[in-house]
Amino acid sequence: MYGKCGLVVEALQVFSLAGLRLGGEIRWDVVLWTSMLGVYGRNGHFEEVVLLFKEMLKEWIKPDEVAFVTVISACGHTGQIRLGLEYFDSMTQVYKLIPGPEHYCCVVDLLCRAGELEKAMKVVNEMLQKGHKNGSVSLWMALLNACSDHENVRVGFGMWDEIGQLREVMRQRIKERCCI
Repeated sequence: MYGKCGLVVEALQVFSLAGLRLGGEIRWDVVLWTSMLGVYGRNGHFEEVVLLFKEMLKEWIKPDEVAFVTVISACGHTGQIRLGLEYFDSMTQVYKLIPGPEHYCCVVDLLCRAGELEKAMKVVNEMLQKGHKNGSVSLWMALLNACSDHENVRVGFGMWDEIGQLREVMRQRIKERCCI
C-alpha cells in the first residue's frame, strides 16, 4: 500500500518489520521480497532493486518469475546489461523457471537501451521459436524506437513482417470480440 503511494521509506519499514519468526530467526518469504522489489521498481529506485535482489539471494530466498521481471528491467534502467542477462540465464539454469513473454520483453528492452539491436532481434526470434506468440506491442515498440534512436534501418525493416503478423492477429481479436 505504501509503495503504490510512492512512500518507499515507509514500505521499507514495513518490509523490515514483517519478517516471519522461525525459531527466533527472522525470515522473509518470496512474496514479501518481491513486493519490496516492485515498490522500488515502480518508484524508479532501480539501483535499490538490484541491491535488494542480491540481498534476497544471499538470504537463500528463491526468486519467482515476478522478481526476475523486476530485476531484469532494473538492470536495463541502470545499464547493467551483463548482469541482467546473467539473471535471465539463471532463471532456467539455476532456478528452473520458464521465462515468459514478459521476461523476453525485459531482455529486449535491456538490449535496446544498450544499442544491441542485433542481439535484441535474436532474443525475439528465440522467444518466437520457443512457442510464444508474436510478442507484445511494447516489445515491438521498444525495438522500433531503438532502431530509430540508433539509426539502424536494417533491423527496423527486418521487423516489418513480424509487425504485419502482429497487426493481423490484433485485427482478428477485434473481429472475434465484436462478433461474440
